[in-house]
Amino acid sequence: MPKTVVLLQVRTKSTRLPGKAMLKLQDKPIVEHVIDRLKAAKTPDSVVVCTSRHEDNRVLLELARRNKVEGFAGSEEDVLDRFIQAARATEADIVIRASGEDPLVDPVYLDEMVEHHIKTKADYTSTKQLPVGVAVEVISTMALERAHQLADNSEMSEYMTLYFKDDFFHTETVEVEESLRRPNYRLTVDTPKDLELIEEIYRRLYKPDKIIALGAAVRLLDENPELARINTHRVPRKAERKVIDRNGSPKIRIVVGE
Repeated sequence: MPKTVVLLQVRTKSTRLPGKAMLKLQDKPIVEHVIDRLKAAKTPDSVVVCTSRHEDNRVLLELARRNKVEGFAGSEEDVLDRFIQAARATEADIVIRASGEDPLVDPVYLDEMVEHHIKTKADYTSTKQLPVGVAVEVISTMALERAHQLADNSEMSEYMTLYFKDDFFHTETVEVEESLRRPNYRLTVDTPKDLELIEEIYRRLYKPDKIIALGAAVRLLDENPELARINTHRVPRKAERKVIDRNGSPKIRIVVGE
């Protein structure tokens, strides 16, 4: 079986909600809840807190040690390279890209996506039907390296998904059961309003030493639509992928606008 490693992408630096990964949620940092949920998955061989070498991120490496997971510090700006170096350091054949701002990341669909990825021999596997902040991305290490070669601006890590398209990679999409198809729900922490919603979900559903089931969180929002409206105000930035020709070779450029 290919070695599969979760790379938990996280830094202390953020603009819209400074230090969000270390903000307390039911007396634990948000990123610690993320680690708990990732550890509940069955397919990964290990979980790695994957941060940058910036001095401010030492606290994340210490948190990783306390939670008995690995830590890795790489490039501050080139996140594709950071992932490649972490994959090499852990001898991973497949990496699972998770985010430190997603305290409701779902271990069940993580496992399903990894199994589908291996079965189909995909380069990249995702799902588009789960709430924002719940799904991961599954990427073969060789595909990461290929994406880095193609990237014209590999520091655009927030939009890593856009590097992986059918014209250069074998991509797969995992279908989601009807009861959980809520792509309009935002269950990530990127703004103060996002945090307000997540705090309310955890206040109502969280029990120490147990993770909140995704179905329970979705039902809570279905039954209390005023909660789901808390963070619907945000208009996400638009990003598009362009293939350009540089010195006779194709390059992928990510262009971001409001």
